[in-house]
Amino acid sequence: MTGGSRPRLALFAGDGRGPRPGPFAEIVVFPVLPGRDRDARLAAVAAAEAAALDWMLAPAPGETLLPDALEIAGAATTAYDAVFGALAVGEEAGPWRPSRLAFDDPSRLPHALLHWWIGDRPLVRTATERRVLEALPSGPVDRAAYLVALWTGARAIKLAAPLVRRFDAPEPLSMSERDAVLERLARDPLFLRVPYGDQAYFLPYTGRNAGIEREQTRGLFFEADELEVLKQRIAPGAIVADLGANTGNHTVFFAGPMRASRVVPFEPLPELAQVIRGTAERNGLSGIDTTQLGIGLSDRAGRMAVRRSERGGFGATRLVPDENGTVPVKRLDDVLTGRLDLLKIDVESMELQVLAGAEATISRERPVIFIEIAHDNTMAFLQWLDARSYRIERIFPDKGHANYLIAPDGERRNGAT
Repeated sequence: MTGGSRPRLALFAGDGRGPRPGPFAEIVVFPVLPGRDRDARLAAVAAAEAAALDWMLAPAPGETLLPDALEIAGAATTAYDAVFGALAVGEEAGPWRPSRLAFDDPSRLPHALLHWWIGDRPLVRTATERRVLEALPSGPVDRAAYLVALWTGARAIKLAAPLVRRFDAPEPLSMSERDAVLERLARDPLFLRVPYGDQAYFLPYTGRNAGIEREQTRGLFFEADELEVLKQRIAPGAIVADLGANTGNHTVFFAGPMRASRVVPFEPLPELAQVIRGTAERNGLSGIDTTQLGIGLSDRAGRMAVRRSERGGFGATRLVPDENGTVPVKRLDDVLTGRLDLLKIDVESMELQVLAGAEATISRERPVIFIEIAHDNTMAFLQWLDARSYRIERIFPDKGHANYLIAPDGERRNGAT
């Protein structure tokens, strides 16, 4: 079968049957599926090369190509070197939910690996498959290493449409595979591009901030609505303290789009302190003062221990009293002096202790405050408002907590609307 410049496909289909040809001029069917060993897969590449076949596709064991798979995936072959698709499971008509994520930006691959299903047998250019496999060590092909090498070394896309069907749902990444992805992210920091106006900012992807990083992978700042309100509320040139900065999402917004003149992030976890420093450098934001990273804040000086969340994420990690703990703890009043226009507090249920340790600063500077309040602390917080003559301007409710925007009674808004 000939077709001029139309590509030719090697299909390793197992049973010798295939779907409709789509854009391919010829499909040569190889009845044996290559295994997971690198040399076995390279042997399949060699067979495709010997037959002068431009593309190859080898569904994983247990997977069957859907009739329109090559038509859907083949449409992308003019722009990409590898095409992934979603998965149909059992008799489901649509895609299996964990396989629906679609993207073509390689920076989203770690998120797909950790939280979605992507598969590791794409429709791929024969030359690309050889180049990627030859860069891997001999033995069983590590799927995460293969996917990272493919997505960083070639043009790849993950479609939302299902291309294959299998009887049962595939196994998720093993703990060792997940750990390998997280270790790679810690070793080689990854930044997600977040456009804002006519500029772009870059936020770190750690794989350990599911809720926050889910928004960032979509090109958004986390809590984007709240941040927009703060941008309208606080005039450019403000001095901001970011208490509980995590990986720096709010810090970057304050120093970037909000145009604060100085932002002081506070974050007790040492690994996150390093992430924030790298983020400030990556964005070229000289107004971020990183001198207070690595300390915790409370109502008294001392030491505390880190209690990790059950899932190992950064967002729900908290400090607990422990005189032998590794984190030095101070009062905000003892470390922050001078003007303060905005105080942001997100400290995992320690907000009342932090407020108590900032009593003199708040009394002196009367800043606008953006604070996360755990539901269990709501009544005590409302009493704090009355005692300090602060009023609520906005409430942003969420599960288990709410974010409050509060300001001192009688305060004149600082040139903002």
